[in-house]
Amino acid sequence: MAKIIPIDEYRDLQALRAGFSHWRHCFHEDFHARTGLSELSPATLDRLAEPGDDSTTALCSLIIGFLGLGQSETFESLDSQIQSYVLDIHLFMADQIRFEMMYRLGWIDQFTGNRFALFDMVKQFERVKQACQERPPQLAKDHPAYDDYRVLIDRDKQVFIRRMLSSALEAFKAANKL
Repeated sequence: MAKIIPIDEYRDLQALRAGFSHWRHCFHEDFHARTGLSELSPATLDRLAEPGDDSTTALCSLIIGFLGLGQSETFESLDSQIQSYVLDIHLFMADQIRFEMMYRLGWIDQFTGNRFALFDMVKQFERVKQACQERPPQLAKDHPAYDDYRVLIDRDKQVFIRRMLSSALEAFKAANKL
């Protein structure tokens, strides 16, 4: 007897397959429905955290696939409204990837984004983004710049952490010998 799969479950499986297709080829790793930021290898995390075309292409292909827009679709082929939505998700995920890198370095100690699977970050973007905004990352108390950070207002604290990106990229590469 054939197994009946609900249509939503089938669509999710197809979206997962499409979204991770480029990643499997690019990163030579296995990914699954519950893959989260904490499960990415240091090499994959480093490549995704590095600003530029490679990380943008990788993230956009993941997002386009997860949204069910097709495995062969490119960002440029999408209509402008969908492009804008994909770009919003891309920018959010790029931040979360960089926060994961800083978390692994021990630079931040509160990090909401690492609670979610990558698939959920895309499919439930608004809900996940809201949860992450309600509890933004916090600089670790043992970080050398904590005293400067501690006296800032909340919005400036977020800017402070984002300004640490380039030094975090270098430190992550050195710590992981990449």
